[in-house]
Parts: sequence; C-alpha cells; structure tokens
Amino acid sequence: MYEFTEDFKLRRITKYELDGVDERDDLVVIPPSSRAGPCGSYCLFCYLRQNPPEMIYRVSFHDTLNDPELERRIAYVSEHYPELWIRVTDTAGNVGLDEKRIESLQNAGLDEMQISVHTTKKEKRIALMRSPLAGKLIDLLPFVARTFRVIADIILTPGYNVDDIGEIIEDLASMDVAEVRLFPVGVTRYNRDVRPLTRDELIFVKETALDVGNETGIKVVIPPIFKALLGEFRLDVGPFEIEPGMPTYILTGELAYPELRRIFPRIPVVAVKNEFFGGNIGTAGLLTGRDVLRTVEKLPEVDLGLVLLPELMFYGDRTLDGFTREELVSRILVEKGYIVESALEPVEIPRVLEKVGAI
Repeated sequence: MYEFTEDFKLRRITKYELDGVDERDDLVVIPPSSRAGPCGSYCLFCYLRQNPPEMIYRVSFHDTLNDPELERRIAYVSEHYPELWIRVTDTAGNVGLDEKRIESLQNAGLDEMQISVHTTKKEKRIALMRSPLAGKLIDLLPFVARTFRVIADIILTPGYNVDDIGEIIEDLASMDVAEVRLFPVGVTRYNRDVRPLTRDELIFVKETALDVGNETGIKVVIPPIFKALLGEFRLDVGPFEIEPGMPTYILTGELAYPELRRIFPRIPVVAVKNEFFGGNIGTAGLLTGRDVLRTVEKLPEVDLGLVLLPELMFYGDRTLDGFTREELVSRILVEKGYIVESALEPVEIPRVLEKVGAI
C-alpha cells in the first residue's frame, strides 16, 4: 500500500496508518495537499475541534475534493503507476462535488472514494455536520457510487446515527455503496456536545450492521478501534514466548493493552493513560510525550533497560504535545536508565529486541 505525497512520490504505508483494517496490496491513497481548501463543515464530533490548547501538531480543516491539484495528482498516478488502485480519502463531499466534477475525477483515473457520509438522512446530516451544504451529497451518492467504488465512513454519534443504523446501511446499499466502515465517536474533555457510545449501543450497532450487511450484500467493516472498545480486538500474531535479557517494558494505549499482553506474555506491558486528552482516549496513536514520561516515572530505575513505544505516537519527529523524539529518548535514558525503541506494529517487536541485543 502507498500514499501519494505532495511532491509526487509514493510512500509505502501500512494499514495502521489508515483505519487499521485489511486493505488491498495495490492501494494508493491520495490525501489532501497543502493547497486544499476547507471542508465546509463544523462537525459536532470533529477531532480537530476538540484538541487540547497545548497540542502543537495542527491539521488544517481541509477537504481533498477542495484541492485544485487533485485531478493532476490522480492523473499522474494513473499514468505512471497504472497497476495501482487509486483512492481519494479525507472528504465529506460537501464542497467541490457535482456531476461535472465526478466526470472530471473519472477522466483523471480515480477508482475509489472514501467519503465521510455518517447518515443518509439529510436533516440529520446537516445538523451533525453543522453545514447547510451537507444535504446535497445524499442526492449525489447514487451517481458517485455508480462511477467509483465508494466506502462510506460513519462516525457513530448518539442521537444522530446510532438508533437507525440499520436503516442507514440499507439506504447505502440501495445507493450501490460498496462498503461501510463504522467508527465510534471519540470524545475528549474539550467536547461537551457529544458523548461516547455505551457498551449496549456498541453491541446493538455491530449486530444490526452485520445483519443488514448479510441481507443486502454491502460490505460492513468493524474497525479495530470498535472491536477494542468491546474487548474483541485480536491480531493474527503470537503469542511470542520471548523473555528479554534486560528489563523491558512495552508501553501502549489502553485499548491495545489487553491484546499486547496476550501477544507478549513474558514481557511487562504498561497501559499509558491519556490524561492529555482527558483520560478517555485509548488509542496508541494519540499518546503524548508528557503521558509517556509520567508513566515511565513509575518504572523502576535501572542501569540499562529498554522501553518500547508505539511508532504511531510520533508525527514526523514530534509527539502531539511537542516533544521531539530525541528529547523523549534522552530524558527516559538519563532519568530512568532505559534506552527507547519504537515499533509500528506488534510483529516488529521481536526484531527490535534482537536488534538491541535484548534477546
């Protein structure tokens, strides 16, 4: 799998840099460029609007379809890498989308669109996305789905698309949408407008969605973060019966903690509580330097040990709260005696341990 970068290069990626679900090997994702304009929405659940003020990693409110470079980028990939399957992501479909634009994207060589649909009810979509433009996508969606393979993302938000999830998926199937992905809304302490789903709601959505998928033929995807909230997240690896020869700790988010304990039964796994976002965000990719340091402070001081961090917590060379990788590594080594390594996925951890001489 690849991402097509702004400088017209292919960057190899893994599924953990997308939604964590299994993807086709020939996929190339085209995200928004820096020239992309705003999404035209003010969604109740938008993660960009519920970040702590101390967060230094900023993402603009852009939309891939509001990118003047989009057709040129698609055409370049189509011409130079004809064997790849081209997908556009990061779009709400509220701006820059009409029948003429759909034809333009088709002529450029686009294969697939991943759209933040959320609901098929116009009034609810307008209210959820807080945009008067949000209703028009529902009328366009059948044409879009006849032209491209469409993945519909749904951020499950109580009061908007949970109770009627079955009807929403039936609507999407009738519009020829190929796939729907269900993501429970994430709520930090800085968002008072929505609440997380209860366990009963998660179970209801999962069972209903899978039943409707079986009945209609639309592909229903339950991503890892959804499964983790139900305690059902499993990876097809391990367990690894390895025991390092030096003090070693694997740090991860609260959601992945049970599965990493299963995969590495002989290595201490430590769940880092994400206080930066308010204590109820458990994904490893949103861990911060300050929360990691607070957790490492509780580890025993050693002459030489090893701390393993999730690579997904680094954005470029920094954490979300501004620590550079070098600064974080240095502080942990000087203050507690642990060298620091990172891994993008659990299967890499044995190789990392071997590289540093821990096994």
